Amino acid sequence: MPSAARPPLRRTWPRRPTTPRFRRRLTRKWTPPGTPLRMPRRPWSAAHGAAEMRPEPTLEASALGTQLQATGPGAALAVGEVLRLETVLTRFRASPLSTLNREGYLFNPPIELVLAVQHALDVERQTGGLITPTVLGALRAAGYDAAPGSAPGELVTVPGCLGIDCSTHEVRLPAGVILDLGGTGKGWIAQRASRVMHGAFVLDAGGDMVIQHTRPVAVEIEHPYGGPPGRLHVPSGRHGVATSSVLKRAWPGGHHLIDPRTGRPLESRFVQATALSTGILSAEVLAKLALFGEDALNAYEAHLGLRPSLWAYDAVGQLWTRAPAGWEQAA
Repeated sequence: MPSAARPPLRRTWPRRPTTPRFRRRLTRKWTPPGTPLRMPRRPWSAAHGAAEMRPEPTLEASALGTQLQATGPGAALAVGEVLRLETVLTRFRASPLSTLNREGYLFNPPIELVLAVQHALDVERQTGGLITPTVLGALRAAGYDAAPGSAPGELVTVPGCLGIDCSTHEVRLPAGVILDLGGTGKGWIAQRASRVMHGAFVLDAGGDMVIQHTRPVAVEIEHPYGGPPGRLHVPSGRHGVATSSVLKRAWPGGHHLIDPRTGRPLESRFVQATALSTGILSAEVLAKLALFGEDALNAYEAHLGLRPSLWAYDAVGQLWTRAPAGWEQAA
C-alpha cells in the first residue's frame, strides 16, 4: 500500500516579535526621510515664561515653595537633586537646618548644609550685610509666619554674622541668631542641581534659572501686574537668570525681603528686578541688590568685575533697564 503523501517542506522564518513597541512601529505613518519630528512646545509657567529651545520633555515638581521645571538631558536627576537638597536646607519642617536653629549647634553636619551656609556668609560679606541669612527673627516679626491680617510684631534688630562657626565638624550659632537661607539658598540649590545636566537644558526653580544652550535663546520676563511680558535675550553658553520681587510672598503691610538696616520689609523704588549673569549665584544676588539701590549694586558689580544685564519694574509697571550711566526707561 502506497504511503501517504508527505506535505511539502516549508521553511519557517523567525517571527517578528509582537511586543507593543514593534506593533507601534508597524502602524506608524510613513514619513519621507529627513522630515523633522514635530513635538508640541510646552509653555513655561514659572516667572520667566517660555524659553525658545529645542523641544524636550519638561519635568515638573513642587519644591522650594514653588514650581520646579527642568528640560533637557539629566532633567530627572536634577529634579531629584533639588528635592534631596530641600530636605537638608528647609526650615519649614524637620531638617538639619531647623535642628540647627532650634539647638544653636549641629555636630557632624551634612556637607550640603556646611557649603550652603558658607555661601550665605560669603554673600553677606560681599554685600556689606545687605543680604544676610540672619533675618529670620525680623522676618517673623514682620508677619511672615503670622496669620493673615495680623499686625506686625515689635521691631527686631537683624544681627550680624560675626560669631557663626561653620566647619565640616560643627556649625554653631551665637545666642539669638537663627538662619533663613532664603533666595540665596534656592540659587545655591539650583546651581548644585544643574551640575548633573548636560547639553542644552533649562532648570527653573521658581525664578532662579540655569540656562545652557549652543545658540542664543529668548526668555520672557513676567510683568508684575499682568501686562505684556518683557523679552530677555540670553547669549549662547551657560548663564543664570534670577528674578526678585517684593510682590511675591507678600501680605498686607509687608513682604519677605527684609532690609537689615531697618529690620523691616525693604522700601524700594522697584517692585521686581531680573538679572542675567554668568552664573545663577551672582544673578540671584544682583536681582536682590537692584531692589536695595544704586550704591549697593555698584559695589557688587565692582566686586564681580563685570557689567551684568538688569531689568526692573517700578511701582507703576514701567520697565527700566540698567545702562552704564544708570537706570533708563525701556522704550
